[in-house]
Amino acid sequence: MAAITVLGDLLVCVVLLLASIGVIGTEPTTRAEETAAWQSAGQLYVGWLVVGATSFAVLRLPKALLAHVSTMLLSPMALFVLLLLLSSGRG
Repeated sequence: MAAITVLGDLLVCVVLLLASIGVIGTEPTTRAEETAAWQSAGQLYVGWLVVGATSFAVLRLPKALLAHVSTMLLSPMALFVLLLLLSSGRG
């Protein structure tokens, strides 16, 4: 169950990132649309994190809970570090 949870969470994170930058759905053309896209993606991210954590806790699935929380918290950090490394390599 934990492996399925990690794969699902990674898929959700990728989809939300792509939606927030306009690859999926409509591309934001104004600053207000960009802000709205990021806010929507952020709300969906937090909602997915909270609902998933609550569900796994209620269902008493500690491994899936740990996998869910760690994946949801570590994947954005890993992406940020990867982007920093890629941008520093171009300078």
